[in-house]
Amino acid sequence: MVNANSNFLDISVLEWCKLFGDRRGKHHWRKVVANQEAFLEALLIKLKTTEQEFDAYIEEMRIYRDKFIAHLDTEKIMHPPKMRVARKSVSFLYDHLLSNEQQDDCFHDAPKKASKFYGHFARLGKKAYSK
Repeated sequence: MVNANSNFLDISVLEWCKLFGDRRGKHHWRKVVANQEAFLEALLIKLKTTEQEFDAYIEEMRIYRDKFIAHLDTEKIMHPPKMRVARKSVSFLYDHLLSNEQQDDCFHDAPKKASKFYGHFARLGKKAYSK
């Protein structure tokens, strides 16, 4: 179970960095959000943070990704990032995409709220690992 938890954390960091950590990346949120300024402002309000604090969080996630997931450098002490901001930011992006960026009903089969989607799979995971 420890290995599974660690693997899930690592994949979460990798995927989050695709969405928020690499501005030039193919999957960065700026590639799919039409009104980027309004999105960023609303995201920061939702996260109850400043742009500078969010940038520092992005850097923390990138350091963890680069030093311990992608390249396993010579660092001897690992400090896994706290995931609350990551979870909230992805949830906000998901809900925003469904509400504002959907064209031609492209998300027709997606759950309508990230919280419901997350809750469903969190319950499945707890059930699987509580045995």
